[in-house]
Amino acid sequence: MFERFSRSARAAVVLAQEEARDLGARAIGPEHLLLGLLQTAGADLAGLLAGYGLTPDGIRDRLAPDGDAGFEGDAEALRHIGIDLHAVRDAVNTSFGPDAFDAALHRSGRRRRRRGPLPFNRAAKKALELALREALAHKDKTISGEHLLLGMLRGGDPDAVALITEHVYTAQLRAAVIALLDAAA
Repeated sequence: MFERFSRSARAAVVLAQEEARDLGARAIGPEHLLLGLLQTAGADLAGLLAGYGLTPDGIRDRLAPDGDAGFEGDAEALRHIGIDLHAVRDAVNTSFGPDAFDAALHRSGRRRRRRGPLPFNRAAKKALELALREALAHKDKTISGEHLLLGMLRGGDPDAVALITEHVYTAQLRAAVIALLDAAA
């Protein structure tokens, strides 16, 4: 099926894998496809999405694990066995410079990243299949970023839809994307 993808749609899938890996996911989900799409969309689609406030940085921030909440949970757990994680962080930062503790945590997390290709989860596979169906329904020979987005919307994955509906109603976005496709035809 990927041979039918446009160059930018293929790039969106590749970037989705990188984003999923960087975020520590075990599989590529529609939310990662959305991130990849936001980075590779053509001018018209990118302008449309940015107009609604859908940006890669905004979506990435929503998907990133909350570092402070994780730290505080660890600090609380260690406090029960007599270890003051706040004091440890302060000592590391004093000895090695500001933010050295957090930088070390970030680097160690990257070392444990999964190697090799990540699988697509069920919702992402469905979104890709529905992107093909959207292209066929519009009588297009290639699957573009617009079709990929329509597939994600039609797939209805709750996580991806929640990210989108923070900015725009799905029906409104779907109509705007279809208008882009119709204008290009």
